[in-house]
Amino acid sequence: MNRFIAALVAAFVLVAAGQAEASTDRKAPVEVRVVNWKGEILVDRPVVAQTTSVPTSSKALCFGGTPSDGSKILAGTTALGALQRATVGVAELRPLLLTNAFDFGLGVCAVGRYAPEGEEWWALKVNGSLATTGGDSTFLEAGDRVLWYLDQSYSAPLPDELRLIAPATVRRASLTTVRVLAYDGEGKARPASGAKVFVGPVLAGVTDSSGRITVRVTSTVRLVARSAGLIPSNRSVIELGNQTRQQAARQG
Repeated sequence: MNRFIAALVAAFVLVAAGQAEASTDRKAPVEVRVVNWKGEILVDRPVVAQTTSVPTSSKALCFGGTPSDGSKILAGTTALGALQRATVGVAELRPLLLTNAFDFGLGVCAVGRYAPEGEEWWALKVNGSLATTGGDSTFLEAGDRVLWYLDQSYSAPLPDELRLIAPATVRRASLTTVRVLAYDGEGKARPASGAKVFVGPVLAGVTDSSGRITVRVTSTVRLVARSAGLIPSNRSVIELGNQTRQQAARQG
């Protein structure tokens, strides 16, 4: 598929049979990340994104046409609704500029000051897979992982996305193994060997051939994985507790 067409697909609604049934309003906590190609994690937070209203703007000119100021109700739990909820309270990611210039749906032109230039485009991935529908017709289930990624070029392959898997709770001063996977556009995972794992701002080390690394946890910490040319991982928080949930680190 032409990458520019893929960009439009990711940005706009594609109306499909049966989606009206899927739009039933359900409260669904989902994880939302917004990342740019420079590796900056702009948002990484859980949200409840049931039916919500999103604004449209006459300033959203990225796809041409004549957009207008207004609003639209997004029924159900959608990727675009989740994005709108995730940016609430994050000043630099407001406003969300959406175009309504076309009959077939809304397009994402900018998230705050982050607007595509040249061949840049907002790619949408859910659970590691590149979405095949637009943000306001991509319906979510509880626990889904949503990534909005400002990609550098629609004419080049989308970078693989890192995912850091860690236990939620460990005993104080315990040695804890975490794992990093890399997901391609089809959602296929592979061990991310050589990925750098940071505990806060401190580099803890790099992953082995199985994508694993062992870290010592003495307090509540936040981890993130990075690798050159790949989309940085989610921020994973490990807290101190009475029991260790080791099974979470073995997923994948």
